[in-house]
Amino acid sequence: MDITNYFKFLSPLQDQLSGFYSTATLVITFIAILWLINFIFGLIYRIYSLGKSIGFIYRNYFHKYVRYILYSVLYLFPGKRRIK
Repeated sequence: MDITNYFKFLSPLQDQLSGFYSTATLVITFIAILWLINFIFGLIYRIYSLGKSIGFIYRNYFHKYVRYILYSVLYLFPGKRRIK
């Protein structure tokens, strides 16, 4: 028997495997896209939570001191001021 006969015998198997390969590639691509979207949303959520925590700490513990220092520095320099 010639080797080309074996290739003809494996042709339907190759067609099925190429269909499986294209389906598996589609599924892997879909999973990768979902993972990327989940990663981006998770990153956005973590950055938001970090900013909210830092803002809470700043507003409750440091804001009045920073505001007082800023107003003190601004009133050192003469300039236009509103008269109320």
